[in-house]
Amino acid sequence: GHCNNTYPNCPALIDVNVDFGNGYYNDHHFHYGYHIYAAAIVAKQDPAWGRAHFKQMLLYIRDYANPFSGDRFFPPFRVMGSGIVSAENSPHGRNQESSSEAIAAYESMALFGKVMKGIFADNNEDLDGYEISELVEDAGTLLMTTEVEAAHRYWHVWSSPNHHNYYPSTYNKLVVGMLYETAASFQTWFAPYPLVSYGIQLLPLTPIAEERDNPEWARLLYPIYQQSCKDAPDDFCVENGWSIVQTGLCATASGKDCLEQALSIPPEVYETDGGMGNSLSNTIWFIATRPTDSGSITEILPSSNSIASNGSDY
Repeated sequence: GHCNNTYPNCPALIDVNVDFGNGYYNDHHFHYGYHIYAAAIVAKQDPAWGRAHFKQMLLYIRDYANPFSGDRFFPPFRVMGSGIVSAENSPHGRNQESSSEAIAAYESMALFGKVMKGIFADNNEDLDGYEISELVEDAGTLLMTTEVEAAHRYWHVWSSPNHHNYYPSTYNKLVVGMLYETAASFQTWFAPYPLVSYGIQLLPLTPIAEERDNPEWARLLYPIYQQSCKDAPDDFCVENGWSIVQTGLCATASGKDCLEQALSIPPEVYETDGGMGNSLSNTIWFIATRPTDSGSITEILPSSNSIASNGSDY
């Protein structure tokens, strides 16, 4: 086929379901954040690659979280405050599904800015690159922080002396699956099972998850998530990677045998789309570095400390 990127010859501009509605500016921060996170890690290991592809990576950032005033091509902070564009016109307005992927998008932005700032600091001739990277890091950190606070208030639902529940008692779920401008619902766009409404708020497993997921909330959610994983039909939970997310929640909740769960997942799951970007090594790092010990990790994997130290920079 041929696409000249103009209507009506571009499929993404005539069908909102193509590429998750990318042509309609849907999910840009969710998807592009993964690219920026990967770029930050590659640049950390290969500074020359980071310098060579700096402007290309900025295109992603300018698209969903542009921190530059006076940009003729991208509006400032496109996604922040407006949510995503729904795949259908809803009377409840725009919505956002995955609070955790939104957080990760801005975490990635901050990380990329931090890495590139360090690279440009080693090259005193590129002051512009340093200042741009510093702005990207600062803006990403601010956006990430506000998104974490929003998740605690609007997506993570529980009552305790340390947390105020802003929803009426008739809403008895521990998460909001989709938050609209004028409504909150326990559902997702892509599957009907309760499991995915929980899981879509828990990925990816990156350092900011330590601030994102309150351990008290995680301890309430973990047994419910575990049961919902068992209740899903066939091998939906395992084959689609939701069991990987369960191991991370287990660790945050100070559960037992979290590592054993991770190691019992078929290796091929980590290597497919079902892995959701969480490799086995990343999952082990996440479990091993939770503030509270999550089982017999050091007994099974004596080298986990070295893995944690390698992963802690990211």
